[in-house]
Amino acid sequence: MNNDIVKNYTKSVNVVVLGGGDGEPVDGMNGPKGLVELLGRPMIEWVVDALREAQTVNNIAIVIPDASAISERLKEKVDYVVESDGGFSDNCIAGINAIRDGLHVLGVSADVPAITAEAVDDFVVQTLQAGVDFSYPVIHKEDMEAQFPGSVRTYIKIKDGNVTGGNFLLGSAEISDQVKDIFQKLFETRKSPLKMARVVGIKFAAKFASGTLDVHDVEEKLSEFCEAPCAAIFTKYASLGADVDKPIDLEITRRVLEQRK
Repeated sequence: MNNDIVKNYTKSVNVVVLGGGDGEPVDGMNGPKGLVELLGRPMIEWVVDALREAQTVNNIAIVIPDASAISERLKEKVDYVVESDGGFSDNCIAGINAIRDGLHVLGVSADVPAITAEAVDDFVVQTLQAGVDFSYPVIHKEDMEAQFPGSVRTYIKIKDGNVTGGNFLLGSAEISDQVKDIFQKLFETRKSPLKMARVVGIKFAAKFASGTLDVHDVEEKLSEFCEAPCAAIFTKYASLGADVDKPIDLEITRRVLEQRK
């Protein structure tokens, strides 16, 4: 994205980084997944570093079950450290409550260590230009496989091709309270398209099953849930969806980061 455009949105969003989650599937020696080490640093620190470089980011809060588990170095890189060991939605709200100041809030999971400042800025600017209250990134299968070769992801078939979702959520702090329950359900079913389809209704599920779903259907359903304008944002930056759930994901991400160096 043009840097002059990005400058118009300098410090336009706050960020909540969710550092919880079970790290056992990736590394049994760690507790929260965000603390799993990658090239000498916990994954959550890679995420925070990329966010700090992003022009669109204002304040950063990290939410983690035990603040004593993170280093002083990491604490100095963020504005707030929030202790919370609840569900996905509860942790999001805990982070949002620490930094409510009228800005939109970007929710990011701590297991996407390959994100870049450019990817963050692109997603934020696209969302704010769309003038919506909530957005979610969508990534084409081709981009994911090209940028993270060997990666195995959950894809859904829509009119635009096979796509996967990202690990970002951007919305106004005001609607977060009213939609936290439905987003908890969507989060819990995110790895199973069939279970997620049950949450969103029969008509939507039928379109999903037949492959006739398009991005506008997704936006309409999100808008229905939120009772506010929502958008699915297509991004070419596959790192937004490259979460580390398995040992192979850790290895693939390690290769990507080493190549960048």
